[in-house]
Amino acid sequence: LETEAARTGSTVSVIDGATIEADARPFALDYLANEPGINVNQTGPAGTISGFTLRGAPQTYVRVLVDGIEISDPTAPQVNPSLSGFPADDIGRIEVLRGSQSAIYGGQAVAGVIDITSPRATEDGIAGRYRAEGGSFDSYRGAIGLTGRDARGEFALNFTTIDTAGFSAAEEADGNTEDDGYSTTRLSASGTLYVSETASLFGSAFWQTDEGDYDNAPTPDMLGDAPNTFETETAGARLGSDFELFGQLENRLAATWFQLDRTQTNDFGPFTSEGDRARIEYLGRYELSDQWDLRFGADYMRETAETNFSGGSEDLSIAGAFGQAIWSPIEPLTLNATLRQDEHSEFGGYTTGRLTGAYLITPETVLRGSLGTGFRPPSIFELTDAFSGNPDLDPETSISADLGVERIFSAGRGNVSATLFWLQIDDLIEFDNDTFTYIQTNGTAESQGLELAASWTLTDTLALSGAYTYTDATLPDGEQRNRVPRNDLAISLDGSWAERFSYGVTARFVGGYIDETGVVSEGFAEDYVVVNARAGYALTEEAELYIRAENLFDEQYQTARGYGTADQAFYFGVAGTF
Repeated sequence: LETEAARTGSTVSVIDGATIEADARPFALDYLANEPGINVNQTGPAGTISGFTLRGAPQTYVRVLVDGIEISDPTAPQVNPSLSGFPADDIGRIEVLRGSQSAIYGGQAVAGVIDITSPRATEDGIAGRYRAEGGSFDSYRGAIGLTGRDARGEFALNFTTIDTAGFSAAEEADGNTEDDGYSTTRLSASGTLYVSETASLFGSAFWQTDEGDYDNAPTPDMLGDAPNTFETETAGARLGSDFELFGQLENRLAATWFQLDRTQTNDFGPFTSEGDRARIEYLGRYELSDQWDLRFGADYMRETAETNFSGGSEDLSIAGAFGQAIWSPIEPLTLNATLRQDEHSEFGGYTTGRLTGAYLITPETVLRGSLGTGFRPPSIFELTDAFSGNPDLDPETSISADLGVERIFSAGRGNVSATLFWLQIDDLIEFDNDTFTYIQTNGTAESQGLELAASWTLTDTLALSGAYTYTDATLPDGEQRNRVPRNDLAISLDGSWAERFSYGVTARFVGGYIDETGVVSEGFAEDYVVVNARAGYALTEEAELYIRAENLFDEQYQTARGYGTADQAFYFGVAGTF
């Protein structure tokens, strides 16, 4: 439910549609990589397997929602969300909630939640938008969207497509030359119908298909070109209703569905997997007084998964209920307490809790903090796989805390925030190379660090923003976690000139980056700087020509050892509204 930002104890950042539209980069991960606490890695060009970490924890511990639909892959060995080919042209808003959110969202929301909303109508009437772009690696990108809104309701339709010949997923500096291409098409729709002043019906749906090439490691110490291919189809839908009862009780009842089909072809033959997830959820709110706000909910989820090696379909289910009390004893202070109980079909019950607080020291300065527990339930694969499954697994457990301060200055022209965070994950589920099964360990993974963010509108035509994260993420043996940099800094400068010209430059520095999961490679570096740039010219008030550059200074770097990244690349496009 919508909450005033200054009164939430969670650390939240928002990437709005205007930022995405102006920046013009093609994928969701391009924007998340510049957010505090998030690091992104990818095994080659667009579409290949990607990963991200939030506060030092891999995406296995992050729940990702798209228009309220959870998109984690139920067939994966460890359930995790993939944003490898998620097109930015189908995003209207991204919210990143940091810290444990399991007390509200249930399992997997250990490090946080990423909530993506597709584009929506921003004003009454019918409006459209479009984009066409081409450039390096024989790349093409197109998008068109239509929205409408009036007193009776609103709707949105979006179509996006991306196609690229790519480059070698295996590092070219190591002698690999075969290009690995990728193409994707995505359709989405959403709508709301206002039935009365106190009731509405809403719905959303998407369909996306991806296909491409990838490379792998034929031996433990080398990575090379390979004629491997993948095809993936995902779809999801959500239907529900918002309604009031007795004039004070707000309610939301919704049902969601998600499905994933994948085929991977390599030297070992085709590997196919199919999975789906169905969920029913209820959310309620009752405002007792100006000081007390009660929120509560319940949900039931069932997942199924099947592969061509599993011999049949397997499933699991989990039901949960939570209650949340928000108390404002005095005007500047907001306290929040949440308790949730989940019942899993395999391991039984688990309880999570969360406490947060926000205090307005002045109207421009807020102090916030949170303390919460979380859990990650074992996946269908970990529990039931015929070769490595273990039905006796219990959930991984966690505890996290953060403390931060945020200040607005110069009459709203500037904003600065600083947050200390800590996360500990216990009862780890790991693959045992001796028994070739998944086992529960006594190991503890821990991450802690500092997140800084700032923005300043220097003039009416020039703005500066930046984000820095220091992360100390360690495995149970005390070693630094792979693919989590110690230092991550992103700085952006955006401006305009002579009314029609706009420009932007983003530089990202990564330091103290290790990766012991891959092979020896000439292209790996523990420290690197990548610069992206953009310039645009407004043909009219509704249309703009632009050019953008990725890796402007042709930096040699890798985000996954042995896998290549793009050399200097240029793209030309036109975008506008109608």
